[in-house]
Amino acid sequence: MKQTSKFLALCYFAITISANSQEKLDCVTNYNNALLFLNGSEYIKKDSLKAIEFLKPCLENDDANAQLLMGRLLLAKQDEESFEKAFKLFKKAAKQDNPIAMADLGIMYKYGRGCDLNFNKARKWFEKGAALGNDKATYSLGYLYLKGFGDINQNYEMAVKWFEKSNYPMAKYWLGVSYYYGYGVEKDIQKANELLGTNFEISNSNTNSVNTNENATDNFSTNLVNDTVTTNTTIEVLDANLTGKWKGVILKYDWSGKHIERKYEAIIEFKKDSITEIPWYKIRIIDQEISGVLNILENAIYFDDNQLQLPHASFNESIPNVLNYSFLSSDISLKELNNRTYLIGNIESYIPVFNETGAPLKLLVKKTETFTNSNEEMSDELLDALASQEESFIKLYPNPFQSDLVISYTLENKSFVEVKINDLYGNMNAIIEKGKEQNAGKHSYFFNGDILEKGVYIVSVFVDTKKKTKIIVKK
Repeated sequence: MKQTSKFLALCYFAITISANSQEKLDCVTNYNNALLFLNGSEYIKKDSLKAIEFLKPCLENDDANAQLLMGRLLLAKQDEESFEKAFKLFKKAAKQDNPIAMADLGIMYKYGRGCDLNFNKARKWFEKGAALGNDKATYSLGYLYLKGFGDINQNYEMAVKWFEKSNYPMAKYWLGVSYYYGYGVEKDIQKANELLGTNFEISNSNTNSVNTNENATDNFSTNLVNDTVTTNTTIEVLDANLTGKWKGVILKYDWSGKHIERKYEAIIEFKKDSITEIPWYKIRIIDQEISGVLNILENAIYFDDNQLQLPHASFNESIPNVLNYSFLSSDISLKELNNRTYLIGNIESYIPVFNETGAPLKLLVKKTETFTNSNEEMSDELLDALASQEESFIKLYPNPFQSDLVISYTLENKSFVEVKINDLYGNMNAIIEKGKEQNAGKHSYFFNGDILEKGVYIVSVFVDTKKKTKIIVKK
């Protein structure tokens, strides 16, 4: 019987291969034969080269399925030339209304693989794929809204809307997370358990600050509660004003930047090397320590590509519960309240394993004259009030970047604007906007960073003679 099956299989391939030489091309058969050689079987040895031979005539015939499959084969090579070829094939297939290709094309635009990074075009193709019922495209559209990447405004309600329409496994996962936290929907632990396959107690009433580190401490006086906004004084950010030890917390927010999900005890020390006089920083958090040369420019600290492990809320064994965060830079300000000095900053971070920016992190520490502890804990409301004072004018994505960079900012009034990129030594590297009058509202630029060498750069936006800056890292 086994010999008979083998004989029939060989006959089948003899017939289908012979069909390839006929004048009329049967791309359905060629596609299926390509899949057989790619997947292999008991009688067929895996052979990607033979699979490609079946696809070639169909590619010449602009067959959408062949274009899609060949594009995915090219992606596996993980090099830029292959990405560019795959992008072109996905685009051809997508324009023939292939919903799977639409989803793949959107992902190419999302990460800037084989094309310019463009979230608007990613959203366009995800929307097209979703309209044709593709679950991955539908999920991917929701994911853009979940995290607010690029020019997409973060919106939990929109994210949930698309997750509910998709049967893609990760759509079900993120919908469960949304019900668990109450993001975009009413908090429903029972519903979250059904979607996530978990068994959390329904009586759990901790809505937006779950998994808070109970050991996180702070030495902030409760007198701050009455003076968080009206009586603070801004201090110039100088090495001399930073020197010393600071103690407080690093706050991890949800993707809306409104709710504290976790807080971690943090101790920061700034000091000069006793021999070289070069300023250094040292940060201790969750039994980890990072350090490096203190680089301050226009009220921003650049970290020396340091990584810290931070807990990650995972509801599935396949998703890590600890992630490596690369701390890139932080906008900082110094505030004086009740004769105490506080350092506040928005930390720019990157998660290598996801190839994405990290969730919003904010630094809130007090300078310690003497090391004293207090049993009183600062409320999340107070932490929010202080941390929310500092918002970055310039938005950059991704950071760090390899080639494609999106620069965005919002003008409150009609203004004359210039946008430039230079290195840490002040050398001009690129002029994004030579200078023109712009209306109030959001403005975004795409910049191809291939012309830049790897290193640290400064993005400057001049608004009516006022200069705003932000540090960016080219990988």
